[in-house]
Amino acid sequence: MKWMIRSDMEGVTGVVDMNQVIPGASEYSIGQAMYMHDLLAVTDGLLQNADDEVWIYDIHFYGRNTILGRLDPRIKVICGKPHYTPQNNGFLDKSFAGVILLGLHANAQQPDALLAHNYEHDIRLMSVNGLIVGEIGLEAFIAGEAGVPLVMVTGDSEGAREARELIPNVSTVVVKESLGYSSAVCYPPTLTGKWLKEGAARCADHVRDLSPFVMSAPVMLKLSFRAGQLLERLQKEMHNYQTGTDTFEIRGDSVTAAWEIYLRSKA
Repeated sequence: MKWMIRSDMEGVTGVVDMNQVIPGASEYSIGQAMYMHDLLAVTDGLLQNADDEVWIYDIHFYGRNTILGRLDPRIKVICGKPHYTPQNNGFLDKSFAGVILLGLHANAQQPDALLAHNYEHDIRLMSVNGLIVGEIGLEAFIAGEAGVPLVMVTGDSEGAREARELIPNVSTVVVKESLGYSSAVCYPPTLTGKWLKEGAARCADHVRDLSPFVMSAPVMLKLSFRAGQLLERLQKEMHNYQTGTDTFEIRGDSVTAAWEIYLRSKA
Protein backbone atom coordinates (compact mmCIF):
# COMPACT_ATOMS: atom_id res chain seq x y z
CA MET A 1 0.00 0.00 0.00
CA LYS A 2 1.04 3.60 -0.57
CA TRP A 3 0.76 6.18 2.23
CA MET A 4 1.31 9.91 2.68
CA ILE A 5 2.60 11.26 6.00
CA ARG A 6 2.24 15.00 6.64
CA SER A 7 4.81 15.54 9.39
CA ASP A 8 4.98 18.33 11.97
CA MET A 9 7.02 18.61 15.18
CA GLU A 10 5.01 20.28 17.96
CA GLY A 11 3.02 17.09 18.57
CA VAL A 12 5.86 14.57 18.77
CA THR A 13 7.05 12.68 21.83
CA GLY A 14 8.43 14.86 24.63
CA VAL A 15 8.17 18.27 22.94
CA VAL A 16 6.64 21.03 25.10
CA ASP A 17 8.40 24.24 24.01
CA MET A 18 8.94 26.10 20.73
CA ASN A 19 12.70 26.16 21.39
CA GLN A 20 12.58 22.43 20.73
CA VAL A 21 11.09 22.80 17.25
CA ILE A 22 12.50 26.02 15.73
CA PRO A 23 15.53 25.27 13.55
CA GLY A 24 18.61 26.88 15.10
CA ALA A 25 17.02 27.28 18.53
CA SER A 26 18.79 26.05 21.66
CA GLU A 27 16.90 22.74 22.00
CA TYR A 28 16.09 22.02 18.35
CA SER A 29 18.33 18.94 18.29
CA ILE A 30 16.15 17.39 21.02
CA GLY A 31 12.97 18.10 19.09
CA GLN A 32 14.42 16.77 15.84
CA ALA A 33 15.56 13.59 17.59
CA MET A 34 12.06 13.03 18.96
CA TYR A 35 10.54 13.83 15.57
CA MET A 36 12.71 11.19 13.90
CA HIS A 37 11.85 8.73 16.67
CA ASP A 38 8.12 9.12 16.03
CA LEU A 39 8.53 9.17 12.25
CA LEU A 40 10.56 5.97 12.18
CA ALA A 41 8.07 4.21 14.46
CA VAL A 42 5.18 5.13 12.15
CA THR A 43 6.99 4.20 8.95
CA ASP A 44 8.04 0.87 10.50
CA GLY A 45 4.36 0.17 11.14
CA LEU A 46 3.24 1.18 7.64
CA LEU A 47 5.91 -0.74 5.70
CA GLN A 48 4.58 -4.23 6.22
CA ASN A 49 5.27 -5.62 2.75
CA ALA A 50 8.06 -5.38 0.20
CA ASP A 51 5.93 -3.31 -2.19
CA ASP A 52 4.60 -0.88 0.46
CA GLU A 53 5.57 2.75 -0.08
CA VAL A 54 5.55 5.90 2.08
CA TRP A 55 5.78 9.52 1.00
CA ILE A 56 6.53 12.16 3.64
CA TYR A 57 5.62 15.82 3.14
CA ASP A 58 7.55 17.74 5.81
CA ILE A 59 5.21 20.63 6.72
CA HIS A 60 7.18 21.96 9.69
CA PHE A 61 8.92 25.36 9.44
CA TYR A 62 11.17 25.26 6.33
CA GLY A 63 10.27 21.65 5.52
CA ARG A 64 13.84 20.45 6.08
CA ASN A 65 13.60 18.54 9.37
CA THR A 66 13.73 14.95 8.13
CA ILE A 67 17.08 13.12 8.28
CA LEU A 68 17.07 11.28 4.96
CA GLY A 69 19.93 8.92 5.80
CA ARG A 70 17.86 7.20 8.47
CA LEU A 71 14.96 6.26 6.21
CA ASP A 72 13.94 2.97 4.64
CA PRO A 73 14.56 2.86 0.84
CA ARG A 74 10.80 2.58 0.30
CA ILE A 75 10.32 6.16 1.58
CA LYS A 76 10.36 9.41 -0.40
CA VAL A 77 10.36 12.88 1.21
CA ILE A 78 8.98 16.14 -0.16
CA CYS A 79 11.24 18.80 1.39
CA GLY A 80 11.06 22.59 1.20
CA LYS A 81 7.25 22.93 1.40
CA PRO A 82 6.23 23.45 -2.24
CA HIS A 83 2.73 24.97 -2.46
CA TYR A 84 -0.37 22.81 -2.55
CA THR A 85 -2.35 23.68 -5.69
CA PRO A 86 -5.47 22.31 -7.39
CA GLN A 87 -3.14 21.13 -10.17
CA ASN A 88 -0.94 19.00 -7.90
CA ASN A 89 -3.75 18.07 -5.44
CA GLY A 90 -1.40 18.58 -2.52
CA PHE A 91 0.86 15.92 -4.06
CA LEU A 92 -1.84 13.30 -3.56
CA ASP A 93 -3.86 11.12 -5.89
CA LYS A 94 -5.97 7.99 -5.61
CA SER A 95 -2.90 5.76 -5.69
CA PHE A 96 -2.49 6.68 -2.01
CA ALA A 97 -4.44 4.53 0.42
CA GLY A 98 -4.54 7.23 3.09
CA VAL A 99 -2.93 10.16 4.87
CA ILE A 100 -1.33 10.11 8.33
CA LEU A 101 -0.82 13.41 10.19
CA LEU A 102 2.23 12.93 12.43
CA GLY A 103 3.11 15.31 15.25
CA LEU A 104 0.29 17.79 14.69
CA HIS A 105 -1.41 19.88 17.38
CA ALA A 106 -4.64 21.67 18.29
CA ASN A 107 -5.86 24.86 16.61
CA ALA A 108 -5.32 28.40 17.88
CA GLN A 109 -8.83 28.61 19.30
CA GLN A 110 -7.69 26.21 22.02
CA PRO A 111 -5.20 28.54 23.75
CA ASP A 112 -4.69 26.21 26.72
CA ALA A 113 -3.73 23.28 24.47
CA LEU A 114 -0.09 22.35 24.05
CA LEU A 115 1.65 24.64 21.51
CA ALA A 116 -1.68 25.33 19.81
CA HIS A 117 -1.56 27.50 16.67
CA ASN A 118 -2.58 27.61 13.00
CA TYR A 119 0.49 27.24 10.77
CA GLU A 120 1.82 30.80 11.31
CA HIS A 121 1.34 31.94 14.89
CA ASP A 122 -0.12 35.17 13.46
CA ILE A 123 -3.24 33.31 12.26
CA ARG A 124 -5.72 33.83 15.06
CA LEU A 125 -8.64 31.93 13.51
CA MET A 126 -9.31 29.73 10.50
CA SER A 127 -12.67 28.42 9.33
CA VAL A 128 -14.05 26.62 6.28
CA ASN A 129 -17.70 27.39 5.54
CA GLY A 130 -18.09 28.41 9.18
CA LEU A 131 -16.42 25.30 10.64
CA ILE A 132 -13.46 26.32 12.83
CA VAL A 133 -10.40 24.29 11.88
CA GLY A 134 -6.66 24.24 12.44
CA GLU A 135 -3.92 22.39 10.67
CA ILE A 136 -5.56 19.00 11.25
CA GLY A 137 -8.83 20.04 9.65
CA LEU A 138 -7.27 21.87 6.72
CA GLU A 139 -4.91 19.00 5.89
CA ALA A 140 -7.85 16.58 6.10
CA PHE A 141 -9.89 18.70 3.67
CA ILE A 142 -7.02 19.01 1.19
CA ALA A 143 -6.44 15.25 1.29
CA GLY A 144 -10.16 14.64 0.89
CA GLU A 145 -10.33 16.81 -2.21
CA ALA A 146 -7.65 14.56 -3.74
CA GLY A 147 -9.86 11.56 -2.93
CA VAL A 148 -7.68 10.33 -0.05
CA PRO A 149 -8.97 9.77 3.51
CA LEU A 150 -7.29 10.88 6.72
CA VAL A 151 -6.54 7.61 8.53
CA MET A 152 -4.50 8.47 11.61
CA VAL A 153 -3.37 11.50 13.64
CA THR A 154 -0.53 11.39 16.18
CA GLY A 155 0.13 14.11 18.73
CA ASP A 156 -0.92 15.41 22.13
CA SER A 157 -4.26 14.70 23.78
CA GLU A 158 -5.92 17.94 22.63
CA GLY A 159 -4.84 17.56 19.03
CA ALA A 160 -6.15 13.99 19.05
CA ARG A 161 -9.46 15.13 20.56
CA GLU A 162 -9.83 17.79 17.86
CA ALA A 163 -9.21 15.18 15.15
CA ARG A 164 -11.86 12.83 16.56
CA GLU A 165 -14.41 15.66 16.82
CA LEU A 166 -13.91 16.43 13.13
CA ILE A 167 -13.72 12.81 11.94
CA PRO A 168 -15.14 10.52 14.64
CA ASN A 169 -13.72 7.28 13.23
CA VAL A 170 -10.18 8.54 12.59
CA SER A 171 -7.46 6.66 14.47
CA THR A 172 -5.37 8.65 16.96
CA VAL A 173 -2.19 7.93 18.92
CA VAL A 174 -1.60 10.17 21.94
CA VAL A 175 2.10 10.56 22.85
CA LYS A 176 1.58 13.14 25.64
CA GLU A 177 -1.25 14.65 27.71
CA SER A 178 -1.64 18.41 27.34
CA LEU A 179 -1.55 20.42 30.58
CA GLY A 180 -1.39 23.88 28.97
CA TYR A 181 0.36 25.80 26.23
CA SER A 182 3.89 24.80 27.30
CA SER A 183 3.42 21.78 29.55
CA ALA A 184 2.33 18.16 29.25
CA VAL A 185 2.56 14.75 30.85
CA CYS A 186 5.10 13.11 28.53
CA TYR A 187 5.43 9.38 27.98
CA PRO A 188 8.88 7.84 27.37
CA PRO A 189 9.91 6.99 23.80
CA THR A 190 9.99 3.28 24.63
CA LEU A 191 6.21 3.45 25.10
CA THR A 192 5.28 5.96 22.40
CA GLY A 193 7.37 4.15 19.79
CA LYS A 194 5.45 0.96 20.48
CA TRP A 195 2.07 2.74 20.33
CA LEU A 196 2.94 4.57 17.12
CA LYS A 197 4.18 1.46 15.32
CA GLU A 198 1.13 -0.55 16.40
CA GLY A 199 -1.24 2.26 15.38
CA ALA A 200 0.39 2.58 11.97
CA ALA A 201 0.28 -1.19 11.43
CA ARG A 202 -3.50 -1.08 11.90
CA CYS A 203 -3.97 1.58 9.21
CA ALA A 204 -4.15 -0.96 6.38
CA ASP A 205 -7.27 -2.51 7.92
CA HIS A 206 -8.73 0.72 9.33
CA VAL A 207 -8.66 2.64 6.03
CA ARG A 208 -11.37 0.36 4.62
CA ASP A 209 -13.87 1.98 7.00
CA LEU A 210 -13.01 5.58 6.04
CA SER A 211 -14.06 8.03 3.35
CA PRO A 212 -12.36 11.23 2.18
CA PHE A 213 -13.23 14.27 4.33
CA VAL A 214 -14.72 16.89 1.99
CA MET A 215 -16.64 20.15 2.14
CA SER A 216 -19.24 20.84 -0.54
CA ALA A 217 -18.33 23.61 -2.98
CA PRO A 218 -18.31 26.54 -3.09
CA VAL A 219 -15.84 26.96 -0.26
CA MET A 220 -15.22 30.04 1.86
CA LEU A 221 -11.94 30.06 3.79
CA LYS A 222 -11.94 32.72 6.51
CA LEU A 223 -8.66 33.83 8.08
CA SER A 224 -8.20 36.31 10.94
CA PHE A 225 -4.77 37.58 12.00
CA ARG A 226 -3.01 39.14 14.93
CA ALA A 227 -1.45 42.57 14.36
CA GLY A 228 2.02 42.37 12.82
CA GLN A 229 4.08 42.26 9.66
CA LEU A 230 2.18 39.35 8.11
CA LEU A 231 -1.15 41.16 8.45
CA GLU A 232 0.37 44.32 6.97
CA ARG A 233 1.67 42.34 3.98
CA LEU A 234 -1.68 40.65 3.41
CA GLN A 235 -3.53 43.96 3.59
CA LYS A 236 -1.56 44.89 0.46
CA GLU A 237 -1.48 41.53 -1.32
CA MET A 238 -5.01 40.35 -0.48
CA HIS A 239 -6.98 43.59 -0.26
CA ASN A 240 -9.62 42.18 -2.62
CA TYR A 241 -10.40 39.51 -0.02
CA GLN A 242 -10.33 41.74 3.07
CA THR A 243 -13.63 41.90 4.97
CA GLY A 244 -12.42 43.52 8.20
CA THR A 245 -9.36 45.12 9.72
CA ASP A 246 -7.72 41.74 10.35
CA THR A 247 -9.96 39.32 8.45
CA PHE A 248 -9.97 37.90 4.92
CA GLU A 249 -12.49 35.67 3.18
CA ILE A 250 -11.32 33.63 0.21
CA ARG A 251 -13.96 31.93 -1.92
CA GLY A 252 -13.10 29.14 -4.29
CA ASP A 253 -14.12 25.85 -5.81
CA SER A 254 -12.07 23.96 -3.22
CA VAL A 255 -10.18 24.37 0.04
CA THR A 256 -6.97 23.68 -1.88
CA ALA A 257 -7.65 26.52 -4.31
CA ALA A 258 -8.46 28.98 -1.52
CA TRP A 259 -5.40 27.94 0.51
CA GLU A 260 -3.14 28.41 -2.52
CA ILE A 261 -4.27 32.04 -2.79
CA TYR A 262 -3.22 32.63 0.81
CA LEU A 263 0.11 30.78 0.44
CA ARG A 264 1.15 32.78 -2.62
CA SER A 265 0.03 36.07 -1.06
CA LYS A 266 2.00 35.61 2.15
CA ALA A 267 5.19 34.34 0.49
